[in-house]
Amino acid sequence: MIIRLTTFAAAACLIWQWDNRRRAQEQERALQKSKAKPAEVTTWEGEGGALPTVGSQLGPAPSHS
Repeated sequence: MIIRLTTFAAAACLIWQWDNRRRAQEQERALQKSKAKPAEVTTWEGEGGALPTVGSQLGPAPSHS
């Protein structure tokens, strides 16, 4: 009787671990599919401006003579 209970407990443990691993893999696949596209970076180079972190906006204010 003890051998049957031990075998049943070991089989239940193995099935539980397999099911947890399968669920984790399904969840990871679902997260990879549902990721949004990254936001597009605005450079303003085509409109005569500078990049957001470098360029004329970081220099001193223009002086009028």
